[in-house]
Amino acid sequence: MPERGIISSLRIRLTQMMTGSGVPLPGLEADRIVCGALGVSRASLHAHPERELRGWELERALEFGIRRASGEPLAYILNDAIFRGRSFYVDKRVLIPRPETEMLTRLADACLKRFGRGVFADWCTGSGCIAITLLEDNPGFKAYAADSSPDALDVAKYNALSHGVGDRVKFIECEDPAEALVIAPASLDMIILNPPYIREAAIETLETQVKDYEPRAALDGGPDGLSVIMPLLSRLPFFMKRGAHLFLETGGDDQTDEIMTHGRNIAADMTLSEISEDHRGIARFMVWRKLS
Repeated sequence: MPERGIISSLRIRLTQMMTGSGVPLPGLEADRIVCGALGVSRASLHAHPERELRGWELERALEFGIRRASGEPLAYILNDAIFRGRSFYVDKRVLIPRPETEMLTRLADACLKRFGRGVFADWCTGSGCIAITLLEDNPGFKAYAADSSPDALDVAKYNALSHGVGDRVKFIECEDPAEALVIAPASLDMIILNPPYIREAAIETLETQVKDYEPRAALDGGPDGLSVIMPLLSRLPFFMKRGAHLFLETGGDDQTDEIMTHGRNIAADMTLSEISEDHRGIARFMVWRKLS
């Protein structure tokens, strides 16, 4: 227990706990835990370090600290993840949004702004952060959000309602695009695809907070990481208009090379128009355009 039931003592104790457990940026993590447990801003935290804590506040913050020190992602503890400046509800039913996916969404957003209005689909939607962000930033669009997990779709629906776009997105539970009967052929202006792409054998090598807490089905791309990607690349173009774009996030350089090598499995009327790097210089994003 902290020596005194005040915020400054709690922050010191939690920082020590995070440091001892090897959590990166222990001071920042401690502050985020206290803010989440107490429901206050970080500015308020620093402005009132001598504020006395209620018993339940102290217990809640220490519980959160113990969970974080054990390896549980803070986003799951707080049920909150920031994606492109917006707050999204997350729990163990969905992946925690990554910086790479923010970059994918930024690329897709630029494309939507050229269209101005229309319909797009977010495939393997998870928490729904991609579709919801794009809808909020592009009021002229409606969307479909598809996922094979009903649990993930429940989270996405909650987020859509929380962000005020629930009336502009339809959710589809399906694994095979052929099951998405609600989407008309050649009707979409764009598709964003962020599928599972981690090689099955590599999952156990991931950091604890990923392999032990995040949903494996949303990570596992099969033996080569392409078991989900390749079938979708062959079937999703059925829904795309002429001139529509498909944005794909991959596992990086090796996968982009393999996808290009297996290009015969992609619809014949699709052409690869761009490969973009992420913030680490890894060729991660592929963009196709439908020719006819």
